[in-house]
Amino acid sequence: MAGRSKVFAALGCLVLVVVGGVLAIIVGVKMTVRRLPSSAVLHVEIAGEIPERSSEEPWAELFGPRVVSRQDLRDALVKARSDKRIKAVRVKIRDCFAGLATVQEIREQLQAVAAAGKPTYAYLETAGEGYSGNMAYFLATGCQKVVLGPMGDLTLVGLKAEVPFIRGTLDRLGIEPDFPGIGDYKTARNFYIEKDFTPAHREMTAWLLGSIGRQIAKGIASSRGLSEAQAQTLMAQGPYLGPKALELKLVNAIQDWDSFAEETAKGESGSLEVVGLRRYLRSGRPDSSGTPIAVVVAEGAIMRGESGFSPVPFFGGDVMGAETMARVFRDVRESDAKAVIFRINSPGGSAVASEIIRVEMERTAKEKPVVVSMGNVAASGGYWITCGAQKVVANPGTITASIGVFAGHLAMARFWEEKLGVTWGELATSPNADLFGSLHPWTPEQRQIIQAWLDRVYDQFVERVAKARGLSREKVDSMGRGRVFTGEQALELGLVDRLGGFDVALEEARKLAGLGPEDPVELRFYPRKIELFERILRPDDEEQARTWFSLLAQGKAALPGPVWLPPIVVR
Repeated sequence: MAGRSKVFAALGCLVLVVVGGVLAIIVGVKMTVRRLPSSAVLHVEIAGEIPERSSEEPWAELFGPRVVSRQDLRDALVKARSDKRIKAVRVKIRDCFAGLATVQEIREQLQAVAAAGKPTYAYLETAGEGYSGNMAYFLATGCQKVVLGPMGDLTLVGLKAEVPFIRGTLDRLGIEPDFPGIGDYKTARNFYIEKDFTPAHREMTAWLLGSIGRQIAKGIASSRGLSEAQAQTLMAQGPYLGPKALELKLVNAIQDWDSFAEETAKGESGSLEVVGLRRYLRSGRPDSSGTPIAVVVAEGAIMRGESGFSPVPFFGGDVMGAETMARVFRDVRESDAKAVIFRINSPGGSAVASEIIRVEMERTAKEKPVVVSMGNVAASGGYWITCGAQKVVANPGTITASIGVFAGHLAMARFWEEKLGVTWGELATSPNADLFGSLHPWTPEQRQIIQAWLDRVYDQFVERVAKARGLSREKVDSMGRGRVFTGEQALELGLVDRLGGFDVALEEARKLAGLGPEDPVELRFYPRKIELFERILRPDDEEQARTWFSLLAQGKAALPGPVWLPPIVVR
């Protein structure tokens, strides 16, 4: 048997080597960099989500088109501005489900290309097909010319927030939610304990929608030669059939793709070769040599341990592990980077994990300047970890603040007995042994313990924000209690220093590092992306998934963390 096992092991290794070699050859052929033509139009396609970063593994392209990330788009458009070979940029938008802040950053880059004297074109097959086309159209208006397909329509319909509440479901199942917190505006717990908006929840959601709607209307107005009031009226009265959108001058033309593609590939001295985004980036990225600046990317729910992916329903997705981030900041401190951009996309999470990350970031800021760049969301724990940076930059549409805290669990005893006939025998050595159990609601005495813990966490949150922002505790508390703001609102309140995207943060990092606007820099990204085979071979991913499913089975996945922002779907 031992000999047979050795044979199978050897065969397995041989298969891996052969498959790896074949893949390497295929990737090598696919990744060969062709020389760029002297006159070209840069062609970009956007379809659906726009993540912060795309996979760095070349294998990804073997299994279909790689998702275009915000960083890919930024790099290509920044490079195109000064690249004499690129004569124009055209963007084909199939769909766009990106957050407002991401779209705002891409629009700014497109407008910068136009300001450099290069025409920009957007092609919409349709702006929404059975769903809102707000973001797709808003992105398209970042270009000088917007063209709609022959069967396309402009589903510009204003904004609607859709917020789920599961209290009714829990009542039917006999599950009792127990979620104390601080502040009427810390609405994450409402997901479990309410059946509809509370007055504070409705008020906060309304002011967020108002701010987001004004920002979209202002952007459309500026691009299409309208007043902001006109743009808001058009958003309120939509949707529009294609011909009506053309009549209202919301688009420049209605045209089939082939005609549009042929027209946009014409240059002053003949036809332009079309260069795709991926090919263009393979020829080199901007900011790849010069004074090193670290870019620490922090995405997902904040938890203790290593970064990874959570499969838990409702709260699944990227996880920002405190241990991973602490190690990253230690590495950055030991590097020769002259400044740090701390790029955050997070709704928050564990207070303990948030503080671990914040401490390491603050230690780094004492040795080299740290500039925070907020993406779509940097709220609750995602705002906590900004405290201590030299500068905080947010997009106007960033969702941020949410200075508040809650905790809770789901009491499952009635569910087990009444729905499944399962009863539990219980023995405990102390009255609080079941403080974090999954069967019973907290007793009044236990709720006092939990409330004291929440008070302590909230006080620390307020103290850190007050110190970092130079505000009084009373002022921070008046803006806190769970209130959520857009970046635009946060600037007015003194919670951020400046509005803008990644490149505004880079500008600030340059200044703090003593560099001029034209001095070359090298952007070094941390943490590195985990490669395909590493994902396959790492045993801890399986262990992490097992842990998450175990938590879910115990009813404890309902506690995503004490400083957390709930999902709000804005359409």
